[in-house]
Amino acid sequence: MQKLKYTIYDALINFYRRRSVNIIVAVSFALGMLLPILCLGNINIFVENVSTMRYKNDDNVWTVSFNGGEVSLEGLLSSMEEFPLEIEDMAIYAQTSGTVEINNVKSDGFMKYVTEDWLEFDNCKVIDGSLDLFEESNVCLIEQSYAENPDEIKAGDRIKLFGKTYTVKGVFSCFNHYGSILLPLHAGDNEVQDVVINKLYLRTKTGTLNENEIVNALKAVGLPASRVKSGKDVYHDGLINGISRSLGIFAVGAAAFAFAAINICLVLIGKLNLDKRNYGIRMALGANYGHVRMSALLENLLCFCMAFLCDIALIHVLKPTYPERLTMILNARVYATALLFGIFMTMIVTHAALARLKKKKLVELFERVS
Repeated sequence: MQKLKYTIYDALINFYRRRSVNIIVAVSFALGMLLPILCLGNINIFVENVSTMRYKNDDNVWTVSFNGGEVSLEGLLSSMEEFPLEIEDMAIYAQTSGTVEINNVKSDGFMKYVTEDWLEFDNCKVIDGSLDLFEESNVCLIEQSYAENPDEIKAGDRIKLFGKTYTVKGVFSCFNHYGSILLPLHAGDNEVQDVVINKLYLRTKTGTLNENEIVNALKAVGLPASRVKSGKDVYHDGLINGISRSLGIFAVGAAAFAFAAINICLVLIGKLNLDKRNYGIRMALGANYGHVRMSALLENLLCFCMAFLCDIALIHVLKPTYPERLTMILNARVYATALLFGIFMTMIVTHAALARLKKKKLVELFERVS
């Protein structure tokens, strides 16, 4: 324990004595790790939402799409009363666009209307508040990717849609409603007369139906479906689509981490070579190699931790300048991954570089670096 305390004290003293060099090293670390952290935040959107792609109990789920304006809400409800197949659950989805005002900032927004049974199909992760959309009037739900800065929107906040004030009942995460605002869909509601009915979700009681049987049943009640797909097919298509869209950012992220690894290697090797004269003097005076290595490792880890904290602060300072299409989920998982990567690389490079210096003769260590 006494040796460990001395080693930590020695590392802190050396960090302070070489503070000019260590600050340069920390800045290099910070610049090298900034892009990987941002890439991880973007990739994390896909990771966080993979589980929400699949519909609940999707064995008997069917999604029916309609061309805009072909079906009215009342007409759809009336037709489904005569639907020849047994239905366990049903949810209707509509959409519209309009002006959204959040925190006094106006923008064009995309709104979805859902009927009461929508949660019988969609898997959603509650971020804040609840998903009870039909218990109160003038309430809405916001998918967290809608906001440029998701942390600024919380349950209980008030926003304006079409000039009318709504209370945010909850903030949630869901792949199928990515970047959307959800509103309740009621039959006969004058406010939803102009919305476009675009999707119908069905869960049939019979599990052996095929696509043609669903299409024929819809035709029998006069519903012109533009596309019919099973819940499993929709999930597989969404998964492939999500992966293909993420391939670019995955490639950028891999390149960014490769650059960060190279940057850490070059910076630490340069720093350790610059300090080799000091290591030679200490070992000539009888210092144990294990102590020298541990002291250097703690000093380098301190540099990286300082750089990592600077990156976190810089990311939050730069948030207002991010492009609108750059969305990220920067949570503990992202920061922990980046931190562990940096610590691992720092430990590996420090150990390898000092092991290489150990093999040199003392006279070689005393050579000044030009």
